[in-house]
Amino acid sequence: MPQPEPPIVGARSRRRRALLVAALAVTAVLVCFGTLLALRATAQAQYASASAGLASRQAGSATVAASARAAIDDAQRLLADSAGKVLTEEPRLTLATAIDDATARIRPTITALKTATDAAAHVPDDGLLSAGIPLREAAGRLAALRFPAAQDLAAVATDLAGPRQAVTDAVAAWTAEQDRILRERYTNHVHAAGWYPELDACLGSVDLTARYGGVPTIAEHWSCGGRDFPDDPGTLITLTGLRAGTYRVEGIVAMLNQDTATTADLPRGFDLLYQTCQNGQSSSMSMTALTKVG
Repeated sequence: MPQPEPPIVGARSRRRRALLVAALAVTAVLVCFGTLLALRATAQAQYASASAGLASRQAGSATVAASARAAIDDAQRLLADSAGKVLTEEPRLTLATAIDDATARIRPTITALKTATDAAAHVPDDGLLSAGIPLREAAGRLAALRFPAAQDLAAVATDLAGPRQAVTDAVAAWTAEQDRILRERYTNHVHAAGWYPELDACLGSVDLTARYGGVPTIAEHWSCGGRDFPDDPGTLITLTGLRAGTYRVEGIVAMLNQDTATTADLPRGFDLLYQTCQNGQSSSMSMTALTKVG
């Protein structure tokens, strides 16, 4: 029959077993904690790598998208500036269609870039005991983000170049036509304000406004140029000198007899009147109305 342990020896043995168990437990905790830290460090490295890769892809796509956006903006400015400055609208319509197409092509990339920016800005909440799971999941999402539409954007500027050039050429043709019209437009020089001495000088039209009680009027002898003054409504003419500007002819609005008419008979409500005696006859003094348009 075994002899029982002395009380002191039994207590020591139990304490040793308890300390051993505690040491093993601490060791297990430390091992687990170290494993968690290692997993988290690996996940952090994966996330950093995925984030850097996304930043690189995003930067390249953003550069291409910015170039395409600049080409679209330039085309839109040209389209706006060319309004009313082409002989036919066809080139502008073609450019507008090209701009709409380019805008539709760039939209997916702009959206993708914004999505990437938002994703990169949202760093996952990775707790100390998470084993890096949120980081690995986020790294996977970042690595999956791509910008395939950006590959097509490099051609946007080239695709817009043809329509842009067509509009540029159309504006140049319109400008040349305006220059031709201006060169060929009837021009009359109002050389002085006065009365008969100035009219008889035959140097151009004379401003008679002061003589006509403030009714804006210029006049010219028939033989000094009156026969050449246009009276067809809608005709644009250029005046130089005292009444310089572009005027639209409204037509002959009155025929007066110089022997019987007074300033009270002068037509009113027009920017300017042009007076001349038809065929040199003072009995048929025509008053042509003019509207200043430029």
